[in-house]
Amino acid sequence: MDKIREAAAAGRPSFGSWISIADSVAVEVLGKAGFDWVILDCQHGAVTMDDALHLLQALDLNGTPGLVRVGWNDPMQIMRALDLGAAGVIVPMVSTPEQARIAAQATRYPPRGIRSFGPVRNYYAASGEKREPLCFVMIETAEALENLDAITATPGVDGLFVGPVDLALSLGLGPALVMPEQVLAAIDDVIATAKQHGKISGVATLGAANAEALVRKGMQFLTISSDIGLLRRGAAADLAQARSWLEQK
Repeated sequence: MDKIREAAAAGRPSFGSWISIADSVAVEVLGKAGFDWVILDCQHGAVTMDDALHLLQALDLNGTPGLVRVGWNDPMQIMRALDLGAAGVIVPMVSTPEQARIAAQATRYPPRGIRSFGPVRNYYAASGEKREPLCFVMIETAEALENLDAITATPGVDGLFVGPVDLALSLGLGPALVMPEQVLAAIDDVIATAKQHGKISGVATLGAANAEALVRKGMQFLTISSDIGLLRRGAAADLAQARSWLEQK
């Protein structure tokens, strides 16, 4: 059983980071940091599918699972990410069970799906898969909340992953960088529905305090940082400390 499913089955959360910078050395460093997994962001980050191969190889040096957030619910992008060695995919803007089915089937070989066989470096055999890829669908629209039970029940969907900012936008709340009560209530529904169907609940958190609160709610799969955020905060902290020396003179 892989690290992510193992943690969920044991009832403990797993923690990861977003990768938005397409640099294999930086990714290797984050892979060594001890995250349970990381997500290569091919939707909003500066990572392209051409970059994904080298970044996944860098993660493999430390055995850190790398998932890919594909640009859209596109079977070709999903299959390509898995062929390059991704441990799974995060599929954005899934609002209906039909869209969930498209995403899930692209991660599975026939007869359970439509994935074609053409491995580059993936570790999934056509049969008897020893490490089956994970399919997370993103819950980030009001329509997805209306269809939550049916999306979650879709065969091949392993987990739900809440995009809180897009969800807030869809609910008419604007680009909220703290989670409004409506979003927190939706997250409660996602956690409960995922648990009911034996699926994994996940979320992109908005800071350490937010992450802690969501763990206490029962969230299982959480991004707690990003490479860009870690770089920005580390640089700002060192600079602030250096400037503080001048004030002490």
